[in-house]
Amino acid sequence: MRVVEKFAPKNNPFLLGFVISLMGALPLGYINVISLQILLEQGNWATIAFISGIVFIEFFVLKAVSFGAKWLVEQKKLLLFIDVFTIAFFLGIAMYFIMNIDNDKNFSLKQLQLAQFPFILGLLLNSLNFIQWPYWSGIYIYLFRTEKLDPRCNDNSLFIIGAMIGTLLGMLIFAHSGKYILVESKIEISTYLNSIFAILFLALAVIQIGKLFWRKKKFQRLSL
Repeated sequence: MRVVEKFAPKNNPFLLGFVISLMGALPLGYINVISLQILLEQGNWATIAFISGIVFIEFFVLKAVSFGAKWLVEQKKLLLFIDVFTIAFFLGIAMYFIMNIDNDKNFSLKQLQLAQFPFILGLLLNSLNFIQWPYWSGIYIYLFRTEKLDPRCNDNSLFIIGAMIGTLLGMLIFAHSGKYILVESKIEISTYLNSIFAILFLALAVIQIGKLFWRKKKFQRLSL
Protein backbone atom coordinates (compact mmCIF):
# COMPACT_ATOMS: atom_id res chain seq x y z
CA MET A 1 0.00 0.00 0.00
CA ARG A 2 2.98 2.32 0.47
CA VAL A 3 3.59 2.08 -3.27
CA VAL A 4 -0.01 3.17 -3.90
CA GLU A 5 0.43 6.04 -1.44
CA LYS A 6 3.64 7.17 -3.12
CA PHE A 7 2.83 6.88 -6.83
CA ALA A 8 -0.96 6.92 -7.11
CA PRO A 9 -2.40 10.26 -8.31
CA LYS A 10 -4.86 12.04 -6.03
CA ASN A 11 -8.40 13.09 -6.93
CA ASN A 12 -8.25 11.29 -10.28
CA PRO A 13 -9.87 7.83 -10.12
CA PHE A 14 -9.05 7.06 -13.78
CA LEU A 15 -5.31 7.66 -13.31
CA LEU A 16 -5.47 5.93 -9.93
CA GLY A 17 -6.80 2.74 -11.51
CA PHE A 18 -4.39 3.07 -14.44
CA VAL A 19 -1.28 3.44 -12.26
CA ILE A 20 -2.20 0.64 -9.83
CA SER A 21 -3.03 -1.79 -12.63
CA LEU A 22 0.00 -0.82 -14.73
CA MET A 23 2.34 -1.50 -11.78
CA GLY A 24 0.60 -4.83 -11.20
CA ALA A 25 0.80 -5.88 -14.87
CA LEU A 26 4.50 -5.15 -15.49
CA PRO A 27 6.25 -7.66 -13.15
CA LEU A 28 7.20 -11.13 -14.37
CA GLY A 29 4.33 -13.62 -14.11
CA TYR A 30 3.14 -16.71 -15.92
CA ILE A 31 0.37 -14.83 -17.75
CA ASN A 32 2.92 -12.29 -18.97
CA VAL A 33 5.25 -15.06 -20.13
CA ILE A 34 2.39 -16.64 -22.08
CA SER A 35 1.52 -13.28 -23.67
CA LEU A 36 5.18 -12.98 -24.72
CA GLN A 37 5.12 -16.43 -26.30
CA ILE A 38 1.88 -15.62 -28.12
CA LEU A 39 3.53 -12.49 -29.49
CA LEU A 40 6.53 -14.51 -30.69
CA GLU A 41 4.48 -17.33 -32.22
CA GLN A 42 1.30 -15.65 -33.44
CA GLY A 43 1.96 -11.93 -33.68
CA ASN A 44 0.58 -8.70 -32.30
CA TRP A 45 -3.15 -9.15 -32.98
CA ALA A 46 -3.23 -12.54 -31.26
CA THR A 47 -1.47 -10.97 -28.26
CA ILE A 48 -4.00 -8.15 -28.11
CA ALA A 49 -6.83 -10.73 -28.29
CA PHE A 50 -5.25 -12.72 -25.44
CA ILE A 51 -4.81 -9.65 -23.24
CA SER A 52 -8.36 -8.54 -24.08
CA GLY A 53 -9.57 -11.85 -22.63
CA ILE A 54 -7.57 -11.13 -19.48
CA VAL A 55 -9.04 -7.62 -19.24
CA PHE A 56 -12.59 -8.87 -19.90
CA ILE A 57 -12.47 -11.10 -16.81
CA GLU A 58 -10.75 -8.35 -14.83
CA PHE A 59 -13.73 -6.05 -15.48
CA PHE A 60 -16.15 -8.47 -13.79
CA VAL A 61 -13.70 -9.14 -10.95
CA LEU A 62 -13.36 -5.41 -10.26
CA LYS A 63 -17.12 -4.86 -10.46
CA ALA A 64 -17.81 -7.69 -8.02
CA VAL A 65 -14.98 -6.82 -5.64
CA SER A 66 -15.96 -3.14 -5.51
CA PHE A 67 -19.30 -4.19 -3.99
CA GLY A 68 -18.14 -7.09 -1.84
CA ALA A 69 -14.55 -6.25 -0.85
CA LYS A 70 -15.29 -5.89 2.88
CA TRP A 71 -17.32 -9.10 2.92
CA LEU A 72 -14.64 -11.05 1.05
CA VAL A 73 -11.74 -10.12 3.33
CA GLU A 74 -13.82 -11.21 6.35
CA GLN A 75 -14.35 -14.71 4.90
CA LYS A 76 -11.30 -16.35 6.47
CA LYS A 77 -12.19 -19.87 5.34
CA LEU A 78 -12.79 -18.74 1.76
CA LEU A 79 -9.49 -16.86 1.68
CA LEU A 80 -7.74 -19.93 3.11
CA PHE A 81 -9.30 -22.06 0.36
CA ILE A 82 -8.13 -19.56 -2.28
CA ASP A 83 -4.60 -19.63 -0.84
CA VAL A 84 -4.44 -23.43 -0.64
CA PHE A 85 -5.93 -23.86 -4.13
CA THR A 86 -3.49 -21.32 -5.58
CA ILE A 87 -0.51 -23.01 -3.92
CA ALA A 88 -1.63 -26.46 -5.14
CA PHE A 89 -2.26 -25.04 -8.63
CA PHE A 90 1.20 -23.45 -8.84
CA LEU A 91 2.97 -26.50 -7.36
CA GLY A 92 1.14 -28.89 -9.70
CA ILE A 93 2.15 -26.93 -12.80
CA ALA A 94 5.70 -26.46 -11.46
CA MET A 95 6.06 -30.23 -10.95
CA TYR A 96 4.84 -30.86 -14.49
CA PHE A 97 7.53 -28.61 -15.95
CA ILE A 98 10.21 -29.90 -13.55
CA MET A 99 9.52 -33.45 -14.73
CA ASN A 100 9.86 -32.30 -18.33
CA ILE A 101 12.99 -30.14 -18.05
CA ASP A 102 15.16 -32.83 -19.67
CA ASN A 103 12.51 -33.53 -22.29
CA ASP A 104 13.63 -32.75 -25.83
CA LYS A 105 10.22 -31.28 -26.57
CA ASN A 106 9.81 -28.05 -24.66
CA PHE A 107 6.40 -26.63 -23.91
CA SER A 108 4.84 -24.65 -26.73
CA LEU A 109 1.48 -22.96 -27.02
CA LYS A 110 1.02 -24.90 -30.23
CA GLN A 111 0.40 -27.94 -28.02
CA LEU A 112 -2.75 -26.29 -26.68
CA GLN A 113 -5.82 -26.29 -28.89
CA LEU A 114 -7.03 -23.14 -27.11
CA ALA A 115 -3.92 -21.33 -28.38
CA GLN A 116 -5.80 -21.01 -31.68
CA PHE A 117 -8.28 -18.82 -29.79
CA PRO A 118 -6.14 -16.37 -27.77
CA PHE A 119 -9.14 -14.44 -26.44
CA ILE A 120 -10.71 -17.59 -24.99
CA LEU A 121 -7.32 -18.66 -23.58
CA GLY A 122 -7.09 -15.29 -21.83
CA LEU A 123 -10.60 -15.73 -20.42
CA LEU A 124 -9.73 -19.17 -19.07
CA LEU A 125 -6.39 -18.25 -17.51
CA ASN A 126 -7.69 -15.16 -15.74
CA SER A 127 -10.78 -17.04 -14.57
CA LEU A 128 -8.41 -19.45 -12.78
CA ASN A 129 -6.41 -16.55 -11.31
CA PHE A 130 -8.18 -16.64 -7.95
CA ILE A 131 -5.43 -14.70 -6.21
CA GLN A 132 -6.66 -11.49 -7.84
CA TRP A 133 -9.83 -11.52 -5.69
CA PRO A 134 -8.15 -10.90 -2.30
CA TYR A 135 -5.57 -8.66 -4.01
CA TRP A 136 -8.16 -6.27 -5.44
CA SER A 137 -10.25 -6.54 -2.25
CA GLY A 138 -7.30 -5.24 -0.24
CA ILE A 139 -6.76 -2.43 -2.76
CA TYR A 140 -10.42 -1.41 -2.66
CA ILE A 141 -10.68 -1.44 1.12
CA TYR A 142 -7.57 0.73 1.35
CA LEU A 143 -8.88 3.19 -1.27
CA PHE A 144 -12.32 3.42 0.35
CA ARG A 145 -10.89 3.76 3.86
CA THR A 146 -8.46 6.51 2.87
CA GLU A 147 -11.19 8.18 0.77
CA LYS A 148 -9.05 8.06 -2.36
CA LEU A 149 -12.07 6.50 -4.06
CA ASP A 150 -15.70 7.42 -3.45
CA PRO A 151 -18.04 4.44 -4.00
CA ARG A 152 -21.11 6.70 -4.00
CA CYS A 153 -20.37 8.42 -7.34
CA ASN A 154 -18.83 7.62 -10.71
CA ASP A 155 -15.33 7.29 -9.26
CA ASN A 156 -15.44 3.49 -9.32
CA SER A 157 -16.42 3.29 -13.00
CA LEU A 158 -13.54 5.60 -13.94
CA PHE A 159 -11.21 3.58 -11.70
CA ILE A 160 -12.19 0.31 -13.44
CA ILE A 161 -11.73 1.80 -16.91
CA GLY A 162 -8.29 3.08 -15.89
CA ALA A 163 -7.39 -0.30 -14.39
CA MET A 164 -8.37 -2.16 -17.57
CA ILE A 165 -6.31 0.17 -19.77
CA GLY A 166 -3.40 -0.11 -17.32
CA THR A 167 -3.47 -3.91 -17.52
CA LEU A 168 -3.69 -3.85 -21.32
CA LEU A 169 -0.80 -1.41 -21.68
CA GLY A 170 1.34 -3.07 -18.98
CA MET A 171 1.07 -6.51 -20.55
CA LEU A 172 1.79 -5.13 -24.02
CA ILE A 173 4.87 -3.31 -22.70
CA PHE A 174 6.09 -6.52 -21.04
CA ALA A 175 5.50 -8.63 -24.16
CA HIS A 176 7.14 -6.22 -26.61
CA SER A 177 10.05 -5.46 -24.25
CA GLY A 178 10.61 -9.19 -23.80
CA LYS A 179 10.47 -9.75 -27.55
CA TYR A 180 12.99 -6.95 -28.17
CA ILE A 181 15.41 -8.37 -25.57
CA LEU A 182 15.10 -11.90 -26.95
CA VAL A 183 15.53 -10.79 -30.56
CA GLU A 184 18.53 -8.57 -29.74
CA SER A 185 20.12 -11.32 -27.64
CA LYS A 186 19.21 -13.97 -30.24
CA ILE A 187 17.76 -16.18 -27.50
CA GLU A 188 15.31 -18.91 -28.45
CA ILE A 189 12.88 -18.73 -25.54
CA SER A 190 11.18 -21.97 -26.61
CA THR A 191 14.40 -23.85 -25.73
CA TYR A 192 14.13 -22.77 -22.10
CA LEU A 193 10.38 -22.62 -21.56
CA ASN A 194 10.18 -25.79 -19.43
CA SER A 195 12.87 -24.44 -17.09
CA ILE A 196 11.40 -20.92 -17.07
CA PHE A 197 7.91 -22.11 -16.18
CA ALA A 198 9.23 -24.60 -13.60
CA ILE A 199 11.18 -21.87 -11.77
CA LEU A 200 8.41 -19.31 -12.18
CA PHE A 201 5.57 -21.45 -10.84
CA LEU A 202 7.75 -22.81 -8.03
CA ALA A 203 8.66 -19.25 -7.02
CA LEU A 204 5.00 -18.20 -7.15
CA ALA A 205 4.07 -21.15 -4.92
CA VAL A 206 6.80 -20.27 -2.39
CA ILE A 207 5.70 -16.62 -2.35
CA GLN A 208 2.10 -17.66 -1.81
CA ILE A 209 3.09 -20.00 1.04
CA GLY A 210 5.02 -17.13 2.63
CA LYS A 211 1.99 -14.85 2.33
CA LEU A 212 -0.22 -17.52 3.88
CA PHE A 213 2.00 -17.88 6.96
CA TRP A 214 2.43 -14.10 7.26
CA ARG A 215 -1.33 -13.59 7.14
CA LYS A 216 -1.83 -16.36 9.72
CA LYS A 217 0.67 -14.76 12.13
CA LYS A 218 -0.90 -11.33 11.62
CA PHE A 219 -4.34 -12.74 12.40
CA GLN A 220 -3.01 -14.45 15.54
CA ARG A 221 -1.49 -11.17 16.78
CA LEU A 222 -4.77 -9.35 16.20
CA SER A 223 -6.63 -12.05 18.14
CA LEU A 224 -4.44 -11.62 21.24
